[in-house]
Amino acid sequence: MKVKVVEGALKEELLRVLRDRRTGTARFKEALRRLGLILISEALTELKLREVNLETPVAPGTFREVSQEVVFLPILRAGLSLLGPAVELYPQGRVGFIGVYRDEERLTPVPYYLKFPLIKGAKYLILDPMVATGGTAEFTVNLLLEKGISPEEVVLVSVICAPEGIERLKKFKGLNLITAQVDERLNDRGYIVPGLGDAGDRFCGTEGVEVIESYGV
Repeated sequence: MKVKVVEGALKEELLRVLRDRRTGTARFKEALRRLGLILISEALTELKLREVNLETPVAPGTFREVSQEVVFLPILRAGLSLLGPAVELYPQGRVGFIGVYRDEERLTPVPYYLKFPLIKGAKYLILDPMVATGGTAEFTVNLLLEKGISPEEVVLVSVICAPEGIERLKKFKGLNLITAQVDERLNDRGYIVPGLGDAGDRFCGTEGVEVIESYGV
């Protein structure tokens, strides 16, 4: 697996805003959107191209255009935070959904909803802001491989990763991981340290309030 950690002053500033526990929902969403644009732009740099002939207002010429389909796969619900910037940056991309929640006792992924297009030769971008234990990402990559999608066609886009999660994903030869930061470790609850808390709760504004949660109803 190839890991790319995006560098730059703007990335550092946006991460600082996201990490700060005082950052409110609106500012958190905006910082995550802007950082998402940076990460997804990096993830799209290796799309296949083809030559086309066209005329500019000045002269004809041979130029290049993207020749590969793109499928965005946000992992519900936190992955929705990266879907907005993905579609903003590349609106022609197709969208699927991977519904997986984490069993907090066993720290294992539990799927509850899957729907995505299966397109031969497409580039699949898995959107998940946090790779902690790596269980959810592992489940999603395995799902794509079972459908005949090669690891080289898959890019995992994440804001922050734990070393334990990266180690778990190393078995996928050819997989690309784009992230803003690899943090220190996981704590005994499976949260990234220092991390930024629960990305889904902070993005959805459900941190510290009562939430009704049910599956299969």
